[in-house]
Amino acid sequence: MPAATPLPRGPSVLTLYSAADLLTAPGCPVCRYAAEASDRYLHWFALEGHSQPATITRLCASLGMCAAHTRRLMSQPGAPVRLTAVYRYVVTAAGDQLAGRDARQAACPGCEHDEAAAGRALDTLTEDLSDPPVLDRLRELGGLCLPHLAAASAAGRPRLVAPLVQTMQATIAARGTCRDWLAGTDPDAGNRAALRAAIPPGRPPGPVACWPCLTGALAERDALARLPSQAGGGPDPALALCPGHLADAAAAAGGRGSRPLLAWQAQCMTLRMHAGSARWMRLRRRGGLPGECAVCHASQTAARRALTGSSGEPHDPAAAAALCVRHHLALRAADPRGARQLARRAIGQANQLAAELADAFDRAARARSQGAPAPGTTAWQRAAAFLDGSVFGGWSRPLPAGSVRDWPVRP
Repeated sequence: MPAATPLPRGPSVLTLYSAADLLTAPGCPVCRYAAEASDRYLHWFALEGHSQPATITRLCASLGMCAAHTRRLMSQPGAPVRLTAVYRYVVTAAGDQLAGRDARQAACPGCEHDEAAAGRALDTLTEDLSDPPVLDRLRELGGLCLPHLAAASAAGRPRLVAPLVQTMQATIAARGTCRDWLAGTDPDAGNRAALRAAIPPGRPPGPVACWPCLTGALAERDALARLPSQAGGGPDPALALCPGHLADAAAAAGGRGSRPLLAWQAQCMTLRMHAGSARWMRLRRRGGLPGECAVCHASQTAARRALTGSSGEPHDPAAAAALCVRHHLALRAADPRGARQLARRAIGQANQLAAELADAFDRAARARSQGAPAPGTTAWQRAAAFLDGSVFGGWSRPLPAGSVRDWPVRP
């Protein structure tokens, strides 16, 4: 399926005409294509996309990007100046949503781009798999990763599932080969692991951006820690993980430990596919529907309880004092009246933060015009956490190195 022409005022689309364009190296061909497309998109954003009115409007509608894409944007050279400029508009839009003038929130544009790229690759590959040489070549390279195999099943191509599952099982069982790619390619997995390692089990003194986000992160960490013992109980379709948490579990298992984990997850996933429920393995990286991934369910349930409790109102003082914008909007659906009361403080925060961002942007512009380095600011980091507390695992900014040394650590 040709898709080689540049999109107007946007990132170029990678050339993709047939499965031959994908089957060029060992490993999952869909992951490889989607990862390159994602890198190009973020590179385009850094070079020119961040300054285009259409991009700013789109980011205002989605209140920025998801936590994973936000962390990738923050790792780029020049991120402080670039994101200071972008967030002054996005934070203002967040204040408008909190005031009730626009409660509709669009999806993360980075996720939409990556899902579209993976979808193109998967469609192109599966359309050509009826050709025996193409299937033989895919087998030679190792087949698909677990998430994209399940996505192929969910896309309604059941006749392809059997040979793909056989290929996956052979790849897992093969000796002397690296199997880490079978969990999928997730460039944010390392960031999430570092955040989980830094978050203490209790609530220590410190700037909490969002208590439900922090509570959900702790529940997620506990659920991931339980997986090795659950794997010993045999395959269970209810324990098939979403792509993001499969990557988390594989990274935690590491090297030799990833083989039994992948074999167990392959069995869980196959049972679930046979049951006709593979929606949990959609191309989205994380956060499927509640209950579709056991780790997602544990995290979302804990965050929801921290936010609303059983009465539909914040039952923890910390939850009332520290909510990110996304959880303010979630509370609105459960308790509109209570949410309006809490939103007043957040609207004030949005206005103050937007003013700080605008001032930081002006000071950086003056410094550049004088050939001086831009003055340092943390407003762009606090803006990211204000919009989505999960960016830093519930904290308002990255935890300094060594800052958790004296905090209690859960055994």
